[in-house]
Amino acid sequence: MKGRAPAGLRISDLLSVRDQTDENGRLLLEDSAPKRARKDLVRTGVPMKTAKCSYADSPSRQGGTMNVSAYEALRQDTAEILDGYAWFTSNYLTVFPERRATVRALYDTSHLGLTLPLVVFYRGVGAVGPYKKLPSYVASIFKASRGLFSAALDLLNRRGPYGDKVTADEVMRFAEEHQHFAREQTGRVCAAPTRLIERSIAVLLTGEGANAAKSKLPELVDFATLLEFVTSEDAFGDALSRYRFIMANLMKNAPRARPRDLFSYRVAEAGGQTFGELSDSLVRHANTLQSEMNRVLQRSDTAPVLTIDNVLQLL
Repeated sequence: MKGRAPAGLRISDLLSVRDQTDENGRLLLEDSAPKRARKDLVRTGVPMKTAKCSYADSPSRQGGTMNVSAYEALRQDTAEILDGYAWFTSNYLTVFPERRATVRALYDTSHLGLTLPLVVFYRGVGAVGPYKKLPSYVASIFKASRGLFSAALDLLNRRGPYGDKVTADEVMRFAEEHQHFAREQTGRVCAAPTRLIERSIAVLLTGEGANAAKSKLPELVDFATLLEFVTSEDAFGDALSRYRFIMANLMKNAPRARPRDLFSYRVAEAGGQTFGELSDSLVRHANTLQSEMNRVLQRSDTAPVLTIDNVLQLL
């Protein structure tokens, strides 16, 4: 007799990386991890050497502080990062061949890299432990994907839902111009050489330039599961973005109002529904997606039901 599926998780947990570490004890979030986790890391002796960036071909990063130790760890995984990206893209293009070399392809494939550890940590069967268990190359794929996803999202928003064909060089110039290789929250800049970043983008766009067949990812995760989870995550993100946009417009006319004060307002962008009705619809949608994500991860549908307050905390 099969055992019961693990309890379902709330969507805020399913979509969050916090203080998890890889097999070498490095934090996945590095400088963006919670302060306590960073202090604990230093006490364990994990190196956190920094240096000023002097890349002449990346003016946006010059003079910024780089986490040299993090890059040295990532550099050891370069081949597996690129082969993993090729595995993402080759599988992705079998589903969406028309998106090859588009901004949408870069957005989706870099999103797969961001989501990879979520699936591995939180799946109900064969989950990897949160501390010193995750293969370093998975953590490196996640870290390398963060800035690329940020640039892809910005570029996608500017070019439309699918976007035109784009080259790695064009993406690099856009990312440089819009400061996507620097983190305002931490004051840190990406430590990877420009040439490696551009090569990574090229692989994510086309699948070429690395060997998908050499990737170890198929031993760790099923691509269909990863893509299905990302699709639900994207749907949730889109719903939150639309709701946030509508709420911001309403608050322009009532700058001192709290979200609940707006519930009686009519929303033209939502067919004349009240903001309260729109909020109820969002909560139902969020609960549906929460159930879908738990199902994809082979967890039971027992997560606490989301309320409007839960959803507002995620905005």
